[in-house]
Amino acid sequence: MKFDESTLYNINSKLNGKRYPLYDLALWKNGLAFKKINFSNDGVPVIKIAELNNGISGNTSYTRQIFSDDVHLKKEDLLFSWSGNPQTSIDIFKFQLQEGWLNQHIFKVTPNAEIVDRDYFYFLMKYLKPWFTQIAINKQTTGLGHVTIADIKRMSVLLPSLTMQKKIVDILKPIDDKIQINASINNNLAA
Repeated sequence: MKFDESTLYNINSKLNGKRYPLYDLALWKNGLAFKKINFSNDGVPVIKIAELNNGISGNTSYTRQIFSDDVHLKKEDLLFSWSGNPQTSIDIFKFQLQEGWLNQHIFKVTPNAEIVDRDYFYFLMKYLKPWFTQIAINKQTTGLGHVTIADIKRMSVLLPSLTMQKKIVDILKPIDDKIQINASINNNLAA
């Protein structure tokens, strides 16, 4: 398979492994455009990029409507926000709220467990944030930029074996867990 030669899409690494299109490593489900739904004062929150960055607030929308399971969010789902201000909105998240409905401009990402460890994929996506940000900046209009499925299909990464992925996760996950705990403590102190 011929891969895009651009350094923005053909991501090099010092790791040994097989090159894959980023798109092939996961299922990518875009959220819904919630234009024709019945909003309510309670129910299940509609998760936008603002909720991923700041949590539930007075600006969060709710609905009692039911949608398909592929846009229903539960704790620890991986989400990739692909549209907005490139420096602040383009990112990967582990969903930390009880539940929600996935809004547009966010992909629910389900890694293919046969070839990529879920936690490794999360760290890989965090690593790729500068590339995603540059892609979004290149497409920026009226202050907003985006990373499309076409971009994700063009991107390729070197993927080490599952055994090596798990070894890398064993090093990174405890560090990331401490960072998350510190962030939670700082948020609680600031509140």
